[in-house]
Amino acid sequence: MIIELFGPPGAGKTTFARALAARLREQGHTVDLILSHRPAECSPSEISSSDFQAQQLSWVIRRLARPFVEILTMARHPFALAHDVREARKLIKMMPPSHSLWSLRLAQYLSRLSRAWFQASNTDHIVLFDQAFVQAVCSLALLCGVTDEFLISHALDEIPQSDLRVLLYAPAEIVEARLRDRQRIESRMERLLEMNLATSLKSLAIIGCLHELLGKKGRRVTNAASLDQHSLQEAVERVEKQITAQFSMVQRGAA
Repeated sequence: MIIELFGPPGAGKTTFARALAARLREQGHTVDLILSHRPAECSPSEISSSDFQAQQLSWVIRRLARPFVEILTMARHPFALAHDVREARKLIKMMPPSHSLWSLRLAQYLSRLSRAWFQASNTDHIVLFDQAFVQAVCSLALLCGVTDEFLISHALDEIPQSDLRVLLYAPAEIVEARLRDRQRIESRMERLLEMNLATSLKSLAIIGCLHELLGKKGRRVTNAASLDQHSLQEAVERVEKQITAQFSMVQRGAA
């Protein structure tokens, strides 16, 4: 069973994914948690200045090196790699980013995501992505400036389908505040690897469009929020119960 989260930057996708995976494991489920590139965030006030700077440098190095390491790993399986690259190129050709650097980065990311998705589809347990193909469509729409619902809808038809989609939503003012806090603790190099604030805030409209289009296509979306500890706990418990019920049905069907 594959579950993917999507939502605007700063909505709390990774935080929610970690909490949901922990809850599912407490209930006895085997869960693979597939996280995006973002490391666990912490405030510089929580650690010393020298340690925080060292962690920032380490995060940047790992983030820059990760695509190349994973591409080399996938190169051991050339047929799988060719399929993954084709899937990435197909999406990028539909909605090409305006900047060649973003095209390269997204091609690498989508190739890695395709490989992880293929592996997840061949498991008999729960695999949870803190972001995956729906989020990738959002990123492509943002970076190529697409507002054409028909094109976005077509992209949604081309991506692999998860068993459950969870939308992490937060009001615009909370998203902006979180993104500004994030920028304050990021190094200059890290900022170069992120969308700027204005572009990130535009994702709110794209996410709304994706949610509406998925509904029209009959693809179920569960809403969740991670605004504070209370809303996080309530959403995790509710989504866990839904996943448990759906996973039980899948297992009974397989039997």
